[in-house]
Amino acid sequence: MNKALCYNCIVGDLLAFLLLLTSCSNSTGLDDKMYVESEHLVKIIPGLKSRAGLGDVMSDFYVTGISGRLIRGKNTHYYYSNGEWIAGGSIVWPTDDGQINFYALSQPYLDGDGISNSKINSSNQYFTFTCDPDNPRDLLYSSALNATESTMKGEVQLNFAYALAYPYFTCVQAIDDVTVNIKEIIVHNIESMGTFTFDKSIASYGAWTEIDTAYATYRQVLETPVTLNTDQTTAVTISEKWKWIPQKPKKWTTTADNPVPITTADENHECYVELKCQIIKDGSYLWGAASGENEYESVYYPFGTNFNSQAYQRAIKLKFTGGYLSDGTPFKPHSGSGQFTVAEWITIDALVDPWEEMDPEDLIF
Repeated sequence: MNKALCYNCIVGDLLAFLLLLTSCSNSTGLDDKMYVESEHLVKIIPGLKSRAGLGDVMSDFYVTGISGRLIRGKNTHYYYSNGEWIAGGSIVWPTDDGQINFYALSQPYLDGDGISNSKINSSNQYFTFTCDPDNPRDLLYSSALNATESTMKGEVQLNFAYALAYPYFTCVQAIDDVTVNIKEIIVHNIESMGTFTFDKSIASYGAWTEIDTAYATYRQVLETPVTLNTDQTTAVTISEKWKWIPQKPKKWTTTADNPVPITTADENHECYVELKCQIIKDGSYLWGAASGENEYESVYYPFGTNFNSQAYQRAIKLKFTGGYLSDGTPFKPHSGSGQFTVAEWITIDALVDPWEEMDPEDLIF
């Protein structure tokens, strides 16, 4: 055989083998199916389902695509730098204009940093999230469904939504001729864990599933004590916004006629709010300062307001006319000058900074 011809055969076979290797390296498989990428990159355009800018509330997000049974670009990182979003990786459109479902989170879609039991494939897109009261942080999510290169013209809009509830507390003074100072607010027995599942048919929607095995205490100590207005009509904000799993807490069942101590409430995971406060009348302390002017004593209130909506800054207003002691009975001032009545919590659903695009029942237990 001619040596040149033999050499050409060997080179041809080698080139064919290398081409096969290149084809395999450009494919991403789930199970045993081959998927060949095109050369067209997916362009992600992130936004926020509120009037604020996305870069004002988070600096990173991570995108995973599902096409059929194949994962496309799992946890592809995007980060905010110098006023623009930078892609730290790439996702490529399929060659046959096939559909991709995109799922995005403000942190990697894998176990760690509050996320556990995470699952993302063609059948399931869910994760369990734990809110840490000592390290509160936002959780934002987005999805775009049934996207193709031709229909999207290569660009995918991801409108991020807040996944957590954002309650805060205000208080109205309703006791005659006294001054009320509040130093600390504590919320006991809030569920701290839930499982979030992406909606399979509506983009940027999902639902929480209650997990009643994990509870936490949320505490805010005020740098400067809040003094309630004495006009008995003006509400004063007494806490920053909390970050909670959407839920309806199980309310502490104490009443004046049937007192239930907070120890029993803790055993039954019943929710209550603790205010550390002082009550002053005519220069004398009716409550607090038992051993010094800087001492604040606790008053307790049953709490069971529903937080089943995402992205809502919901004000919880307390009409301060009294409270309960830790044994579940209504409290009396030190002076013995009478027993204060106990007011129920009043919820205000109106938003302080309305996010009009949001569906108020987006996330439902």
